[in-house]
Amino acid sequence: MPAGILPDNPWNPVTDTPRFDFHCHSLASDGALTPADLVARAAAAGVELLALTDHDTLAGQAEAREAAQQAGIRLLPGIEVSVAWDNRELHIVGLGFDPDHAAISALVESQQQARTRRAERIGAKLDKAAGLANSYRHTIRLSGQTAPGRPWFAKMLVAAGKVRDEQHAFNRFLKPGQSCFVSTPWVTLEDAIAAIRAAGGVAVLAHPTRYNFTRRKLRRCLEQFVAGGGQGLEVLTPGLNNQQQALLAECLRDFPLHASGGSDFHTPKQTWLELGRLPPVPAEMPLVQALMAV
Repeated sequence: MPAGILPDNPWNPVTDTPRFDFHCHSLASDGALTPADLVARAAAAGVELLALTDHDTLAGQAEAREAAQQAGIRLLPGIEVSVAWDNRELHIVGLGFDPDHAAISALVESQQQARTRRAERIGAKLDKAAGLANSYRHTIRLSGQTAPGRPWFAKMLVAAGKVRDEQHAFNRFLKPGQSCFVSTPWVTLEDAIAAIRAAGGVAVLAHPTRYNFTRRKLRRCLEQFVAGGGQGLEVLTPGLNNQQQALLAECLRDFPLHASGGSDFHTPKQTWLELGRLPPVPAEMPLVQALMAV
């Protein structure tokens, strides 16, 4: 079955909403394509409204904006911010903000500093655990970033012949509980939302079903998210089962939130996460587009 086409979908697909994708990644963070190539791929897939949401950075936005103009599609400023909530890492997608606003600039700077410190510590741990030298520097050269994330360290380990593949790198060294995992003091949920809202954007809780929350904990998270100024919830994502769809539909009914969605595309190798291939949008569903000038 093609990705994003869900059996027995409880939501009635009857709108003519422009085809959108508000969650995807480029080489500016942990994606496989340049921002320009990602935009071109989205346009070829029929996406009309796109947000590039790299992790804690706006580095790819200028290139993506130029590519979108050439491809004839609309690009929203976007970012995916890692936040701390209840001793967990959650992700908040910011959409439609002013990328030059001081609040966003300060948020990105803070997050990049935290990522750099984490990367330095991961590199030092890998030097010992994997018998390498200058792991951090090698990963910088490989990624072209000063604050590479764990996927880039996984690629470096593959290139160094220390693991079979990237998943093996995570299982052996990089995932929580392994010797080279380093937790990060992320910005708080409330501070991330405040920065996005101050810059005129919409804050969206990303992929809520991936946190393995109970129904009760998800609702508690959403209560605090809304109290902090959160406005959106990702409910239109590939691969949701009927139970997950029903839970998210309930959350949209019970909380003052607008629906968002995206493929979370990283690489063409993930054929089940193609750009723009989202579940159909019901006519009655309030969308985050209504909160932005798009």
